[in-house]
Amino acid sequence: MEYLIIGNSAAGINCADKIRSIDKTGKITILSEESFEAYGRPLISYYLAGKYDIELMKYKPAEFYKNKKINVVLNCQAQQIDTKKKEVKCSNKKTYKYDKLLIATGSIPFVPPVKGIEKHKNVFTFLKLEDAQKIEKVITKKSKVVIVGAGLIGLKAAEALAGKVGQISVIDLADRLMASVLDKKTASIMQKHIEEHDINFKLSVTVSEVSSDSVLLSDGTKLVCDVLIMAVGVRPNVAVAQNAKIKINRGIVTDKYMMTSAKDVYAAGDCVESLDVLSQQNKILALWPNAFIQGETAGLNMAGEKTPFNGSFAMNAIGFFGIQLISAGIIDPKEQGYAEYVEYDETKITFKKLIIKDDKLVGFALLNLPYRAGIYTSIINDRISLKDLNYDITKRDIGLNVFSQDIRYNKMFRGKNG
Repeated sequence: MEYLIIGNSAAGINCADKIRSIDKTGKITILSEESFEAYGRPLISYYLAGKYDIELMKYKPAEFYKNKKINVVLNCQAQQIDTKKKEVKCSNKKTYKYDKLLIATGSIPFVPPVKGIEKHKNVFTFLKLEDAQKIEKVITKKSKVVIVGAGLIGLKAAEALAGKVGQISVIDLADRLMASVLDKKTASIMQKHIEEHDINFKLSVTVSEVSSDSVLLSDGTKLVCDVLIMAVGVRPNVAVAQNAKIKINRGIVTDKYMMTSAKDVYAAGDCVESLDVLSQQNKILALWPNAFIQGETAGLNMAGEKTPFNGSFAMNAIGFFGIQLISAGIIDPKEQGYAEYVEYDETKITFKKLIIKDDKLVGFALLNLPYRAGIYTSIINDRISLKDLNYDITKRDIGLNVFSQDIRYNKMFRGKNG
């Protein structure tokens, strides 16, 4: 059996690992368009900040591939999938055969069209280690950096560059940073904290034009710009699947066994639409844990063990200059029927938001309260009715004693939800 995997990150590697746990003799090949061994992409900001080197960023030790008999081909971008001949043509001019194929191509940066952007020589995105290395080469202590995007990617880039350049300006069309997660008050608290590190924000504006040494904002402000980082967001990398006529909506469509519309072709990770168990809709859930589980599920099925993926929900854990933000589930509901409970402590820079619907917790956001996240996540994941808990979680701090004695016993000693 020949297994071929496009993508050498969380989904691809864990797929290969699961295949090998079942099929001890099949040939496993991973194609990676990058020139590096697998690394933790969330760590690229720490690399740019000088806190991590490439060795510390590695997702798996070098002997992992050797011990598992997995062949990794670097600098090899998959360009064409022939689902009839069961082969993949690659940028290295080679063709790779498969019996089972996994597409784990992840995300690509979204760069909106901006007038004159081609005139600036230092325009970067911030998604891969290669991006961080390119930025590292051009910045100086005097560089004036403009970052477009006040979401996770843009703020991590800003944090990485703080103290390493002369000026940092963060631009966003929204009226607050992290607009998809934070309400105005919490965003304001976080913004003040980040501004203490000499990072400036220009909100409710966008970049209307770029020249060789500056950017013009939609409100008429002109900013000197030596380095421009586009961190507006990401999109599923579906091009190679789309060219192969594999079914796609926003992401690659799979069944519960991670099989695509093409026979013997599977997909997993950020390029895939996943079932959001809270909204019961298929969404792009570009999350490292989600990619990990989907990759494992695909691997099991590719090796012949029929195992379903039962869906997931959004989860994020983010840190900026010592502030920890954890969120999960539905944070900003647009429909009717949701109740929202919010608590602030501006002195301690803490914030808690709980979203409840039909007597169930469906989402939460915690600022500097990380020690309760696992309990809230468990309540969501196990779909526990709030009336079955020992007390009202909207009126007091939460602990394991919120669960009944039977549930506590099962969680601690059996790993089950009872």
